[in-house]
Amino acid sequence: MITEDQACFGGVHTRRLSVGGSGVPIALLHGFADSADTWRGVLTAFDASGRAAFAVDMPGYGHADPRKPGAIMPQLDAFIDATIAATGDVILMGNSLGACVSVRAASRRHGNIHGVIAVDEPILASHILMRLGRGRADPFRVLEHRMPISKRLYRRMIRSVIARLLYANPVQADARVLDRFAIQAPDQAHLRQLLGDARAVALETTAGYDSERVVCPLLVIHGRKDRVIPVHASVRLHESVPASTLIVMPNSGHCPQLDDPSGLAQHVLRFLDRRMK
Repeated sequence: MITEDQACFGGVHTRRLSVGGSGVPIALLHGFADSADTWRGVLTAFDASGRAAFAVDMPGYGHADPRKPGAIMPQLDAFIDATIAATGDVILMGNSLGACVSVRAASRRHGNIHGVIAVDEPILASHILMRLGRGRADPFRVLEHRMPISKRLYRRMIRSVIARLLYANPVQADARVLDRFAIQAPDQAHLRQLLGDARAVALETTAGYDSERVVCPLLVIHGRKDRVIPVHASVRLHESVPASTLIVMPNSGHCPQLDDPSGLAQHVLRFLDRRMK
């Protein structure tokens, strides 16, 4: 059973979803503009297998405290460092931005990190979307000029785009998930701010990773049907850490935890059974 409580890491108050069990606990970190709720299906699968795990809302997302002004990644790094310090031995598992945060933490050589699972790693991508985000000109400034569309049409467009970005098959998108994302961009002004934050993350992570410093077991997973980040980003991460393992899930999109939570959990558990003995 998933339990929910409040926690504070590094001075950031947040929400934690947990399941009891054995083994080094798996700390689940969500992606950009997401929350701990994205991991409910995976937590249920871990619970059924008797594996201890928990998911947290990162600063600025879900029910966590807002981020402070300034750079985004240092705040997320500090939060994860504090979470690790409070938890002790841990395995980090993150999707998208959460994958980035997890690998960055491993590169800082925390002795308590016993493994990392990076799901749909984003920052090593070199496709047009990432090149635009890291370009000199802000590609989202066009949104400063309000598009002449009704609020109803805007809401329909946002939900449609979110479904296509998150899921391999948009028709199977969970309405509750769409609601959770859409509420963060209720109008064009909020959408512009959200995209600005995404660009800030892209710019702050241009240097990539200190991959040679990642010495713990690393499992890299990517959805073949990801429309946000191509598989080549995860391939690059895998190739930069020789002892890592790469798995491509053929029927998943950018969030395998939504498309196939049970299948994702099984990949993780098999990997841990092999590497953690």
